[in-house]
Amino acid sequence: MRENDAPPVTVPCAPGRLPPLGHLLPLLTDPLPFLQSLADHGPVVRIHLWRTPVHVLTDPELVHRLLVQDAAKTEKGFVFDKARGLLGNGLFISEGAFHLRQRRLVQPAFHRDSVRRYAASAARLAAAAVSRWGPERPAPIEPRMHRLARDIVVEALFATRLSDAQKARIDRAVPVVLTGFVQRALYPSPLLEKLPVPANRRFDTAVRDLRTTVDEIVARAAVRHQGPDETLLSLLLTARDEETGLAMAPAQVRDEAVSLLLAGTETTATTLAWLFHELARHQDLQDELSEEVRTVAADGAVSWEDLPRLERTGHAISETLRLHTPNWILMRRAMEPLQYGGVVLPPGAEVLFSPTALHRSPELYPDPSRFDPDRWRHPTGHARPGLFIPFGAGRHKCVGESFARAEMLVVAAAVLARLRLRPATATPLRENASAATVRPRGPLIIAEPR
Repeated sequence: MRENDAPPVTVPCAPGRLPPLGHLLPLLTDPLPFLQSLADHGPVVRIHLWRTPVHVLTDPELVHRLLVQDAAKTEKGFVFDKARGLLGNGLFISEGAFHLRQRRLVQPAFHRDSVRRYAASAARLAAAAVSRWGPERPAPIEPRMHRLARDIVVEALFATRLSDAQKARIDRAVPVVLTGFVQRALYPSPLLEKLPVPANRRFDTAVRDLRTTVDEIVARAAVRHQGPDETLLSLLLTARDEETGLAMAPAQVRDEAVSLLLAGTETTATTLAWLFHELARHQDLQDELSEEVRTVAADGAVSWEDLPRLERTGHAISETLRLHTPNWILMRRAMEPLQYGGVVLPPGAEVLFSPTALHRSPELYPDPSRFDPDRWRHPTGHARPGLFIPFGAGRHKCVGESFARAEMLVVAAAVLARLRLRPATATPLRENASAATVRPRGPLIIAEPR
C-alpha cells in the first residue's frame, strides 16, 4: 500500500507538556537535547507552543521531502511571519513568487566570478585581522569572528567600508535582533511587545539602529553608483520589475540588504567560532590543517584557485557545519494537505524540524557527537548529500552558500598558517541556543604565533 493510500496515523504528543506553556520549558532551557529526543517517539511528533500544535519531523527523508518535493505546498511559518514584520521582506524571509523574483535578481551576485572577488577581499581582510591578534592575553573568539565576517560582507557585497560608529551600531544590534525576534515569536500575545520593559526597548532600539545603518550604506552606494557594475547593491539598485519596469522600492532594497547582512554575518561567524574552538581542543588535527595550509600558501594568503587544495580544511568545516549547525531550528506551514509517515497535516499546520538534530542522528552519522572530519573523506562515511542541509535545500536553499564556504576557507587558512590556538582553561565547551543560531559558550582562546 502506498503511503498516500494508507489510513491516517495518530500523531504522538511529546512527553512533558505543561499547560498553558505546552513544551516551551524544554525548548527554552534545553532545546537541542529535547529536539534530538523526539526521534524516539516517531517520524512525526506533536509539540505545543502555548496552545498552538506544531508537528516536528524527525526523519531526514521526510525533511528532505518537505524542503524539496513539497516546497511549493508550504510557506515559512509563524517565526518568519514575526521576522517579516520586524526586519522586512528580504530574500531570506519572503515567500512565493515574490521570493523567487528576488532570488533571480540577487543570484548573479553569487556567480563564480563574483565569489572569486569576494574570496580575495576576505583573504585580505582576514590577514589584516590576524596580524593584530597575538601574542596577547586570552580572548573570546566569537566576537572577533563576528567583526571580521561583518567587514567581509559589507566590503564584498556592498563595496564600502563602515565608520567606527556604524560598526558599533551593528555589533550592538545584531545579537539583540537575532535573539529578540525568536523570543517575540514565542510570545503568547503580540500585546507583550508593546510593554515598556527593558527587553522590548533594547530590541526596538537594535532594529532601528540596524535599519538606520543599512539605509546609510544604501544611500552611499546610490550616490556613488555611476553605471552597471557587479556588486550586490548595484544589482538591487538597477533591478527592474519584469512586468512594470519599475525600480525596486528603497524600502525593499533596505530589506534585502538587512537580510543579507544578518545571514552573511551570523552563519559564517558562528561556524568559524565553533571551528576554532574545536581545533583548539584537537591540537594534532590543528597541526595537520596548518601544515596543509602552509603547503598551499606559506603565509596563509590563499587564492580562489588554491581552495580546492585545502581538502582537509574543507572536511573540518563540513564537520563543524554538521556537529554545530548554525540554524538549529526551522519551520514551514502547510498550504495544502501534506502526508508524512502516514500522518495527514491539514492546511495551516505548522511544521518544525531541527537541522542540528538531524545532523546528529546516529543512523546517519556513526558516533555523531564526536568531532571527526575524517567522516568526510569517503562518500560512505556520511549521509547522502541531500540529507546534509546546513544551508537548507530546495527553493529556499541559501543563495550565498558558495560565498560562505569560500570565506570560511580563506579565514581558516589565514589563522592556521600564522597562529596556534589553545583553550585558556579546561572549561567545557557548551552550546547557547537562545538566538537564531547556536553559539559556542566555552573557554577563552589563547592565540600564539607559529
